[in-house]
Amino acid sequence: MIKEKIAFVFPGQGAQRIGMAQDLFKEYETVRHTFEQVSDISHKNIAKLCFEGPIEELNTPEITSLGTFAHSVSIARLLEKQFDRPLYQIGYAITGHSMGQYSALHCAGSISFEDAVRLLSARSSYMSMVDKSGGGMACIAGLGKEDVEMCLLAATGHGYAAISNHNARDQFTISGQNEALDAVILRAKERGARVAKRLNVAVPAHCALMENAQILLRKRLESIDVQSPKTNWFSNQTANVMSNPQDVKDALSDQMTHGVRWFEIMEKLPEYNITSAYELGPGKVLSGLISRANVGVNAYNTDRLRNVQTMIENIANSISR
Repeated sequence: MIKEKIAFVFPGQGAQRIGMAQDLFKEYETVRHTFEQVSDISHKNIAKLCFEGPIEELNTPEITSLGTFAHSVSIARLLEKQFDRPLYQIGYAITGHSMGQYSALHCAGSISFEDAVRLLSARSSYMSMVDKSGGGMACIAGLGKEDVEMCLLAATGHGYAAISNHNARDQFTISGQNEALDAVILRAKERGARVAKRLNVAVPAHCALMENAQILLRKRLESIDVQSPKTNWFSNQTANVMSNPQDVKDALSDQMTHGVRWFEIMEKLPEYNITSAYELGPGKVLSGLISRANVGVNAYNTDRLRNVQTMIENIANSISR
């Protein structure tokens, strides 16, 4: 029996780097097999692109998504093999950030491996169809939500802009049209934002400008078999635990045009008596956000082999106590 209530969180795009998962790949057959499966389904050499690049190709939405998925799921499989049970029986809660929701849903027993890979490829394709000439994303940090909403008023007359991620109490991303984003950034600086700058992202993700991509993804999801998550799964779109399969499908498609409510998800972890959160996959963005949120949850990353081994030891101790 696992004495501690654990959450597993899965990163989205932006955490990728050349060499991601390479140490795990060399050490574990399970990791090699997972990358091979993703490569076979997608007809792309995901391991080679993750380990060698070029960075321009790794940073494309499809390769980033598939590489991050392979990295995350391979770590989940290591845990499942170590403790002889599915991840949803180890974790009391599972969630992901943006495309990390697909990794989370697969590990929650909701979506098959093959469907998750194909959905991520399709999602990336649909997003790339959006007119990228007039839009993008920006980061604003150091202002509260009400201040950011006031800054958005500066977009009036310049185009469309909206909050696309609420990642921390005072950290937001904004998506929209270029002229509108520039106006919002200027207003944020005037109001004393610690950071107010454009991001190197060509797609205005998680906002109304992605409506066509949402329609295509919703149609694709109609043919996908989605089961109820077998542990607590938090939706990005509502920040609530969701279990109905149709609600899960709706949340995935609605996520294309709605912001990621990550800060609200972090605030709810203590309500489920979560005491530890492990970020499965590249980077340490989510574990860092959880630590800085001061919600009483210890957060750990698994970006390197040694971190994965430490996580296995920690969970083993939790089981044996």
